[in-house]
Amino acid sequence: MPDYIRPGIYTAEVPASPKPVTTVPTSVVALVGCTETGPLNQPVLISGFAEYQRLFQGTAAAEQRRQPDAMTLAVMAFFGNGGKDAYICRLTSPDNENDLAALTVNDYNRFYQTVLAKLADYSLMLLPGQHWQSNKHAQSNAIINASLAFCQQQRHCMLLLELAAELQLSSAAAVSALGLPASSFAAMYYPWLTMTNPLAKGVLAVPPAPVAAGLYCRNDVRYGVWKAPAGVTAKLMGITGLALNVDDSVQQQLNPLGINCIRTLPRVGTVIWGARTLASQTDPQWRYISARRTAMFIEQSILQSLQWAVFEPNDQPLWQAVQSSINNFMLTLFRAGAMQGAKPSEAFFVRCGLGQSMSQHDIDQQQLVIAIGFALIKPAEFIVSRLVFKLSTP
Repeated sequence: MPDYIRPGIYTAEVPASPKPVTTVPTSVVALVGCTETGPLNQPVLISGFAEYQRLFQGTAAAEQRRQPDAMTLAVMAFFGNGGKDAYICRLTSPDNENDLAALTVNDYNRFYQTVLAKLADYSLMLLPGQHWQSNKHAQSNAIINASLAFCQQQRHCMLLLELAAELQLSSAAAVSALGLPASSFAAMYYPWLTMTNPLAKGVLAVPPAPVAAGLYCRNDVRYGVWKAPAGVTAKLMGITGLALNVDDSVQQQLNPLGINCIRTLPRVGTVIWGARTLASQTDPQWRYISARRTAMFIEQSILQSLQWAVFEPNDQPLWQAVQSSINNFMLTLFRAGAMQGAKPSEAFFVRCGLGQSMSQHDIDQQQLVIAIGFALIKPAEFIVSRLVFKLSTP
């Protein structure tokens, strides 16, 4: 800015447009559990399995390395299926530093509230070694419920889950008996898979959640977070087989309850064949993973990009600038195919101002209120073909 000392005419450059809304990452995963070594209670961002080995694996004997621990197995499966970035969060128990079974709900909650709550750039959470058990009082189930409560509180990440390896599902009654949490911030994958052990000869049993997380990242980069991470494009890599096969009759029972099945289909290969949250029955508006993740993506992008507005005068110039910034952001998403509608006015609206989104009371309370609506894309889960044959008369 020039120094206004002498009388005269001065020029000042004014930004031509309001501050843009920038997109938040959607493909960063937080893996919370035990590792052989590495920083304690400190999320460390890595971008490959070799980096994980260097930072979180010590000098264990070769025989031990042939049987990877839960965290190592999850990291291998995640990066092996397209994962890009992951926070490795090594927790410890006062009783045993490297024993996953010794971790309690309090250990996880303490880490969430004092450490992980300070991060906002991850959108998926995994709990290597913690699988949903048939016993509703199991320690794993309590840890999963606490982790899900944290995700719901933060509102920027989903929890990906799997059942314990020994659990087999063949009916809706079997699913209901498990007492699964009903939340749109969680997704369940089934069954377990097998993959070749990259560290030694043999085959490993692999939980499906980290495999799905890797696929999420690959899907986001190629199509966008609004594309359901399922279907013929959701082909899994490095997988040699399934622990058990799910047929049409079984999936017909499991799919409505939010169990996302992994199947090997003729002429397609091994794919994720389900795209539902665990709120499939309780909250149909958030039945689909892509809808929940798109909403989180939009909400977090806007919230994190509007920090500049804090302490600005709550008046017409601010309202216009905020509305213009969000409109431009939403228009970009509409053009990318993230929303329904033939034109922008059918896809979204943004309102900010007195009488539109705020009352005088809101302004007196120093509150800037923005009303945003958008029509989310939902996947074509059921394709119905109606074939009509016209019979010729003799």
